[in-house]
Amino acid sequence: MEKMTKENTYNVLILLALVSFGFFGSLSHLFSLALIILTIVDHTKSDKKNGINYKSILLFSILTGSFFLFLLTSLFHNDFRILLKALSPMLPIPFIGLLIIFHKRIDFKISSKKLSQFSQISIFFVLAIYVLLKVFAGPDSIFNGFHKGRLTVFSGNPIPFSFCVLGVSIFCLADWRNSNKNTKLIALILFLSGIYFAAVLSGTRGSLLALLLIAPIIVFYISNSLKITLSIIITSTLFFIFLTQANPVINIDNVYLTRIIDGLNTIALKENIDNSIWQRLDMWSAGLKAFFEAPILGYGITERFIALTPYLKNSDINYTHPHNDIIAGLISSGIIGGIAVLGSLISGVIAAMLASNWSPTRLYFSLMISSSAIVTGNVSTVLFNDITSAWLVFSTYLIWATEFKDETQNKDIYK
Repeated sequence: MEKMTKENTYNVLILLALVSFGFFGSLSHLFSLALIILTIVDHTKSDKKNGINYKSILLFSILTGSFFLFLLTSLFHNDFRILLKALSPMLPIPFIGLLIIFHKRIDFKISSKKLSQFSQISIFFVLAIYVLLKVFAGPDSIFNGFHKGRLTVFSGNPIPFSFCVLGVSIFCLADWRNSNKNTKLIALILFLSGIYFAAVLSGTRGSLLALLLIAPIIVFYISNSLKITLSIIITSTLFFIFLTQANPVINIDNVYLTRIIDGLNTIALKENIDNSIWQRLDMWSAGLKAFFEAPILGYGITERFIALTPYLKNSDINYTHPHNDIIAGLISSGIIGGIAVLGSLISGVIAAMLASNWSPTRLYFSLMISSSAIVTGNVSTVLFNDITSAWLVFSTYLIWATEFKDETQNKDIYK
């Protein structure tokens, strides 16, 4: 009975964490902390102590490597309070990462079916809140700003909102190949709702780019057919090219398409057509110049933005990070810092490779989650926002801990 109660508590906390990531990411810290406490307490009380799991330690080390590297390389150069403030957005990584260390030593389990169901509940919750805000939060409401313009719900920032919701939406399909038609329909509807929130209503081009990058994996996973996947990719690509070419001629009035085209023109023409992209290009160029001035030791994590300011063309740009985590790592701790950041961002794939039970499904989802992290981390930030860094490590834990069912059907993928 006690074991059943702990198991139920574990699953409820996973559910609540996923729900909170969808509509109010900071709230997830509370449930993650509860999960850590539950896991550690259960381990200390368990009569059956498993030995050291070196794979979990390796995964934890790769995931948290950037955090501890920044801490160690900056510890003797900065006031500890300033250093702690600079690292505070990354604090969820080592703490939530403890779940990975202790998971193989306890009996708690989460199946792909439960992960799919919990993720669907999370997206349904976001959908319900969005509808309520649209209906009741009028122009005079204090909640109006959470749905007006770029959607944030209660996360307050469209980037962490879209990054987390995209990830949760992906997990809606975790049990797709083991589901019946009705269950698949519900999963698909909520998945599409989630990616609409993340990639369209949030107005975050990074999430849209991540979605386009992982779209072939999603289509192949759903269809289990290489021919269907190639057909959809080719058709979609041709349609997108048509829209971008036809827009100046027929003047398609769509704010999302216009933002995409303006961003592409800014990059291609090197003109300030889209100020957001223009500033990023300036910061990235300045960041690389700063890196080459100190490629071995870097400048320290507290200087991740200050170090590049002398190289900026626009001196009015002022942020806490260069909107590119790898460049921030290069500036902070040199070439090793950049490599450590890359390791953290692709920790989902590493989790799939190190998992004790090989599963193609686990690999598919790790590629999708890590691709999203790579894109977001290179056009904005994952590490230097507490919500996005928390989702990075929590999603890695889900890939590591979930029991995916291997696909045993011998279907011809070339049909």
